[in-house]
Amino acid sequence: MSNILIVGATGDIGNAVHKLFQNDKVISVSNKRTPKFTSKHYFMNLTKEVNLRDLHEMMQDLTHLDALIYTPGFSHFGMIQDVTITDMDTQYTLSMKNLVLFIQATLPLLKKSKYGRIIVVSSIWGQAGASCESIYASMKGAQNTLVKSLAKELALTNVTVNAVAPGVVSGHMTNELSTTDQEILLDELPQNKFIEPNEVAKLIEFICSESSKSITGEVFNINGGWYT
Repeated sequence: MSNILIVGATGDIGNAVHKLFQNDKVISVSNKRTPKFTSKHYFMNLTKEVNLRDLHEMMQDLTHLDALIYTPGFSHFGMIQDVTITDMDTQYTLSMKNLVLFIQATLPLLKKSKYGRIIVVSSIWGQAGASCESIYASMKGAQNTLVKSLAKELALTNVTVNAVAPGVVSGHMTNELSTTDQEILLDELPQNKFIEPNEVAKLIEFICSESSKSITGEVFNINGGWYT
């Protein structure tokens, strides 16, 4: 049984990841929604800076941690001239500041694992860029660079650092689109289909396995050929 920390455990991807690890010892974190699967759960507003002391208390009963899986994210949609300081600060805090704080809090425990894993759910936009989502895309790009940098920094430890960059994932965000908008979007996708959350979760499950011990510093595309 592994010790897994899932941050953003109730979103479409986070929930799919939680389902795969429900037989392990899971600590889950979400903003408002209660997880569907059993875990030691904490509610945290991840758009505000988390308290390191709270993070240490959350994990005080663990002797080691096998994986930190960081999945939260949301996009502010709009032209760059309409983006406010609050919008930028919120996106930065959620995507970068709190990610770094969780890494700082968990790294000592990850180093005590036989094979520690840090996995960040990024986005296709972190590599391709996105019109009207420039701040979101920039933060996802920053996550990718953090992953590559930490992989080098931690190369001599047993901790690997990787990111998964999904394309359009079926779920809450696509369900908010009209049928017409969904059809227009599907026409742009080479495989003419959205990514299923379970596909992303299965990739994360593999990265968490011992078989991936030499894989680090990678950003895994899972977008049906939309960005290659």
